[in-house]
Amino acid sequence: MTNNVKSGEDFRALLRGLMERFEDLGAEAPQIDDVLLRWAAALPDLPDQGSEPGWSGLADQLLSAVDAPSVGLAEPAALRDEPSVASPAELRALLLALAADFARNRAWTEDRLARGLWAGDGGGWASGSMARFMESWDAWLGARLGKPPRFPGTPPIEPVTWASVAWQLGAARVYE
Repeated sequence: MTNNVKSGEDFRALLRGLMERFEDLGAEAPQIDDVLLRWAAALPDLPDQGSEPGWSGLADQLLSAVDAPSVGLAEPAALRDEPSVASPAELRALLLALAADFARNRAWTEDRLARGLWAGDGGGWASGSMARFMESWDAWLGARLGKPPRFPGTPPIEPVTWASVAWQLGAARVYE
């Protein structure tokens, strides 16, 4: 896929394209934690101050992560507090924490299913696949783009900053 992203709506279209790509891959699609780990590894080493990613930069990062070779799955660990994000290094820390939290969620779900128990709610992640994660991210953006933040202290989605990328990822994680 190429990056033709200039706006939030363009980014939503990219997410929908990625969702279709992952649906087509089926069981061969990468796991969410693998892509988050790839993204963390591919983040550019930019100075902590200054340039923000913007929609095009966010698309570049996501496409680089999706197209990178697998790095494997994360070790499960609970996400305690989401770290605040104002730089590429802090986004990298969040991506690593989210990957570990997704691995914890996957282990919880697999354990419940192996014991013949219901695993619908309670794991913490609304999406269990990259296709559904892209769908959730797109749906959340569709509901929030062009609107002011809902909660005090929440960064606006636009302009796209390191903090707003973190907010988007956290929302996509739980949005149904």
